[in-house]
Amino acid sequence: MTNSVEATGDAIVTKSSKKHGPWVPFENPLTSLPETAQKILEAASRLLRERGYPAVTLENVAAEAGVNKASIRYNFGNKAGLVAAVVDALIHDECLRMVADAHNVTDEDRLHTAMVGIQGMIVSADAFRGFFDILPHAFRDDDLRERMFDLYEWWYKQNLEWLGLTAEGTEGEAHELLMGLAELIAAIPDGLSVQIGLNPEHFDLSRPLAALEFLLRNSMGQLAALSGPHRDSAG
Repeated sequence: MTNSVEATGDAIVTKSSKKHGPWVPFENPLTSLPETAQKILEAASRLLRERGYPAVTLENVAAEAGVNKASIRYNFGNKAGLVAAVVDALIHDECLRMVADAHNVTDEDRLHTAMVGIQGMIVSADAFRGFFDILPHAFRDDDLRERMFDLYEWWYKQNLEWLGLTAEGTEGEAHELLMGLAELIAAIPDGLSVQIGLNPEHFDLSRPLAALEFLLRNSMGQLAALSGPHRDSAG
């Protein structure tokens, strides 16, 4: 795989000329960036994990990494570029794991695996907790908002993949319903994360996920009839 990473002045752009194996919408910055940039990224990730998003300032990151602010701007453009790279690094390995999980289950187990994956996003993975910490700030930052939404567009495809479905090759009402389902499932971890964050000791996460699994299981026949050919069975 050939990678190139460009600092565009406002944000970091990661490119891949060829994909092999499970695909995620970005490369891992911790392996594709120069050593100084990796050092900065690790410092920013520590600050986010230990002190939260407000602590991820250029001043704090520079002090934590032992570099000056000019080095951060040179490598990442600005704070939005740095935070976008932090997001990529936080969830890269977790995304690979989830993609692999979707490919390594039987059709019978796909739905339950999807529910386990959603639950893991909400309560198990430090990566996704960092993602949800950053998310509200993306609404006020155009560069960061665009980068975060790129990830959501990948989530839409992955949500259908989890269920053994695809919107590719479909059109009209079937395409709209499948994409609507993908968007709805993408919204579920966000909404449940808010609720469990407000009531962490008493909110029963298993209840809404069991209800979601029940509803999807009773709709899978109809959804499969709408789906395009799934890549696992397409020759």
